[in-house]
Amino acid sequence: MDRTVFFRDDAAWSTRVPLPTETWTAATGNPVPVHYAPEGREDHPLDDAEIASVARAVDHLPDLFAALRPALLTHHHTLRAPATEQLTDVTMAGDLEAHLHVVAVYVHQVTRDGIPYVGIEFCCPCDEEHGAGVLMHGTRTVDVGGADTAFLLWIAERDATDPRTGLDESLIGHWRSSPFDRGAMETSAFELRADGRGWSCLTTPARESVTRLTWRCPAPGVLELRTEDGEVTRHRYVITPAVPAVAEEPVPAVTFEEPVEFAFQYAKSG
Repeated sequence: MDRTVFFRDDAAWSTRVPLPTETWTAATGNPVPVHYAPEGREDHPLDDAEIASVARAVDHLPDLFAALRPALLTHHHTLRAPATEQLTDVTMAGDLEAHLHVVAVYVHQVTRDGIPYVGIEFCCPCDEEHGAGVLMHGTRTVDVGGADTAFLLWIAERDATDPRTGLDESLIGHWRSSPFDRGAMETSAFELRADGRGWSCLTTPARESVTRLTWRCPAPGVLELRTEDGEVTRHRYVITPAVPAVAEEPVPAVTFEEPVEFAFQYAKSG
């Protein structure tokens, strides 16, 4: 990526890149704005390292969009239902993507383990006033919320410096049971974030229910989940590669002695 493609707008050094239609259903192939350091940086030109950070983020956009889908869908379902009720009215992923248009991509100057934080802002049909935003660190979802979640620097800084006390970092990410659910009518998924928040989901042919929760590891190999209603469950677990039902190669997996939702075994997908 050449520095000549960048221009200075009101808030940041920016460029525009085409978003391939296979990246996101609602993508039209038209260029979307990419902003570097939307907060906390002076307006001097980008140096080589900053340009390389933007180029890295752009190159990884397909993986990033694939990884953020589950969390963004869950956020949308949560907006559509009262906070105290489980969610039964579901918009399928393809239908939702068709209405969620990408507004902008934000590459933050903050990194962790050499990986920059990247935010994606969407217009959201269920919250036109606030929109939707996702902050990612590689393929890990950091936070999902209103549009400002994508560009607020303090969210990235908080995650970058978080010591993650009381959490098993190997559990952080998105997990799904479907690779091990051959022949099952139900499938489960859960996502655990580095700030101790998360959600779990049970999908059946008739409905989908999402539960928001917090998590911690009170002892090695023990996962404690607490729902918003205050229900606490503990699940002993082992993380080790496992071979899915319809595959030959092992994938990163976690196996529980006590089920999370209705599954005992999950594959990591982000």
